[in-house]
Amino acid sequence: MLEDRPGAMQGPALRRIVGMLLLALAVPLLAWQSTPSHQLPIPHADFLALHSLLEIFAVAVAALVFFVGMGTTGAERSTRAMLLGGAFLAVALFDAQHLLSYAGMPDVVSANSPHKSILFWLLSRYAAGIGLLGYLLLAERPLPVSRLRRQGWYAGILLLVLCASWFPLTAPERLAPMYREGIGLTPLKIRLEWGACALYLGGALLLVLRRRRQVDIDFNSLLLALLLLAASELFFILYVRVASTANLLGHAYKLVAYYFLYRAIYAEAIRRPFRRMRDMLTHDVLTGLPNRVGLAEHLEQVLARREAANGDCALLLLGLDHFRHVNDTLGYAQGDRLLVAVASRIRASVPKGVFVARLSGDEFVVVLEGQPPAAARELGELLLQAMTREFGIGQDRIQISASIGLMASAEPGQAAGAVMRHADLALHRAKQSGRNCMEVYDRSVGAEFDRQMLLESQLRVALERGELLLHYQPQWNVRSGALVGWEALLRWHSAELGKVAPGEFVPVAERSGLILAIGNWVLREACRQLRAWRDAGLAPGTMAVNLSARQFRQRDLVDMVGQVLRENDLLPSSLELEITESMLMDDLAAAAAVLGDLQKLGVNIAIDDFGTGYSSLGYLKAFPLHCLKIDRSFIADVPGDASDAAIVRTIIALADNLGLRVLAEGVETQAQLAFLREHHCAQMQGYLKAPPLPAKQCLALLQQSQREEVLPAP
Repeated sequence: MLEDRPGAMQGPALRRIVGMLLLALAVPLLAWQSTPSHQLPIPHADFLALHSLLEIFAVAVAALVFFVGMGTTGAERSTRAMLLGGAFLAVALFDAQHLLSYAGMPDVVSANSPHKSILFWLLSRYAAGIGLLGYLLLAERPLPVSRLRRQGWYAGILLLVLCASWFPLTAPERLAPMYREGIGLTPLKIRLEWGACALYLGGALLLVLRRRRQVDIDFNSLLLALLLLAASELFFILYVRVASTANLLGHAYKLVAYYFLYRAIYAEAIRRPFRRMRDMLTHDVLTGLPNRVGLAEHLEQVLARREAANGDCALLLLGLDHFRHVNDTLGYAQGDRLLVAVASRIRASVPKGVFVARLSGDEFVVVLEGQPPAAARELGELLLQAMTREFGIGQDRIQISASIGLMASAEPGQAAGAVMRHADLALHRAKQSGRNCMEVYDRSVGAEFDRQMLLESQLRVALERGELLLHYQPQWNVRSGALVGWEALLRWHSAELGKVAPGEFVPVAERSGLILAIGNWVLREACRQLRAWRDAGLAPGTMAVNLSARQFRQRDLVDMVGQVLRENDLLPSSLELEITESMLMDDLAAAAAVLGDLQKLGVNIAIDDFGTGYSSLGYLKAFPLHCLKIDRSFIADVPGDASDAAIVRTIIALADNLGLRVLAEGVETQAQLAFLREHHCAQMQGYLKAPPLPAKQCLALLQQSQREEVLPAP
């Protein structure tokens, strides 16, 4: 029961070791003093001096316990502290009267004697024993709000002390004798000492049995205090002469016990606020779970134990999917209640004793120690299933999923920060993979993340360095073969990385927010190039520019497009902005407003990759659209694949009925072109006619196309 807790400071550990040694030493000392002949006499003057010194310290410590307990009542509103403070106010007063009543001290009210001093001694012992027993039995409750009632409690203690002291102080001879000169202690006094000893031992047993219910106390110091007090009582059962080693040892043990008792009370009254401050630093206020700081401390300890024992350590990082939507639709109060419910469900889903923390926002961490990677994966699947069950939050029924990043086995020597980073990378991949799933970290995840970080850092300076450029893919009239327009396609030639594919760097630009600056540059550069071709006397047709989702949500998008057109003296109809179906469906009302303003400006709108997004086609008539671009995945296998051929025919017929132009992407064979011509597809682009070309080659193609158009037919 008295072992050191992990991480305890050397000072408290040393104090407990000394206390335990004194407790163990009490056994041979009691055996030695149990024989009256071994109780060495001490000259009365010397004994009185030593006794007075010990009792002065005892009174001072008892008074400190009282003052600290009283101070705690004002600061913490602790009923238990108020009870103990009142008890040790009585102890301090009884001990003081015991000191002053000793034979050899000036008489106080009545003649001093061993009998008189023993009466005050016993009152002090029982006040301490009953007070400590009540402290352990009493539940932590709020103190009475009334200051008068609290002051009345201490006034009542003073009155009780006065009443109990009346006869011992004024007429001790009227009470049963406790000591007889030449004979020693009376049987009554010995029985009362045994009773006090039983109180202390009962308190120690109660403390051990109710250990988990005792909060904010120094358990080890309080247990030592109770056991040392019981040992001191045994010395007071043995002595025959007052001025003897048995009596002096009893007082010495009582003083040491008072010291440990003060340490225990000090720990409650003074260290409790600091512990609570630490709890606030290491625990999440909303859910009560450890926070990022508490997680870091625990993870460091787990990894240290793993290193010593060569065991397993897994970490699961759980993030709620689309939690922001809950806050946006139901409010932050409901969002907080959902987080509390999620924390409760996680705790209920993991085995008892498993460490759970709230990292931040909607992310939670589970640390699994001493379990193989397979067990960590099973726990992750269990948590995913648990999160899919509906949450009842007041009147709302909330359905939300979660994604999990799993670091299945920490590597030897790995720091806590690295383990967290790897779990975060795995969670990031789970989010990218469609959410509501679990991804396990491996080295490829780290390499992919490092690559993305490198791309992002290089992409930030790519515009300044002039590394970004546009290629243009021509668009053709399917029936006549005439060149009718261009699609601007972004390319990146990095000085450090070489050619980087758009499929790799565009998602990085979108996640980092760089897509706004890059997209605006693409729009300006494409319009500038269109103007340059026209200034060269050519008829390049229209210019199609892809808009990112972030660009489409820009409040000043329409104003910016209009400004770019005016700067390049272009008609709005010469510009076609390509958007995806998902961009429309994210916010229908906002999309309708933006498209309406672009229609007023006169810009054409095309739906890119048509057929791969939402199945609802209601937006085709709700929004002002001009063109549907059939995704290359449908064109690749026509006319051989009957399903794809049917889809392409349906899209062409649908667009024709709605008055929309159709452009097929990815045309690479004559058979595909013949199929499109047969079914009256208006336009096409693809490698069959020309790949995306740099501006200089586009100029040559334009000039050749224009010459062919003016030549007379053979």
